[in-house]
Amino acid sequence: MFRSLRTIHKWAGLISSLILMTIAVTGFFLAVKGKVNWMRPPVVPATEVTDFKTVVSPGVAMEIAFAQNLADLKDPSDVDRVDYRPKDNTFKVLSKEGYHEVQVDGSTGQVLQVATRNDSLMEDIHDLSFFAEWTHEWLLPSVAVILFMLSTSGG
Repeated sequence: MFRSLRTIHKWAGLISSLILMTIAVTGFFLAVKGKVNWMRPPVVPATEVTDFKTVVSPGVAMEIAFAQNLADLKDPSDVDRVDYRPKDNTFKVLSKEGYHEVQVDGSTGQVLQVATRNDSLMEDIHDLSFFAEWTHEWLLPSVAVILFMLSTSGG
């Protein structure tokens, strides 16, 4: 019986350790994402805005993003969110899939940058949703329980 418990303990610890290492590495990258441009594209400042009545609507910014012919950003159902940065007068249109971002000038509607958001990829790996939805909903909490049991059982 003790041999079986040791084997279970060993495998539970090994699998949990691999998941923890993944969470630790991606957590490091998420912690430094603001300092590393390849993780999250920097905001490109647009035309200075003097009157916010002249700023294009989020719908127009999305249409401009759709015109970039990105496979994962074709229509409103592909959009995860649209952020507006008043300080920079820049819209950021982010795709749900493919981790794309299109930055649009809030005044002229000009495309400022098309880039990949590696921080979104890291977030999905970090919470295990990258692999499958069930890994996020079931495996991650299970690992927490297993780690608690391992830490209280000794060994």
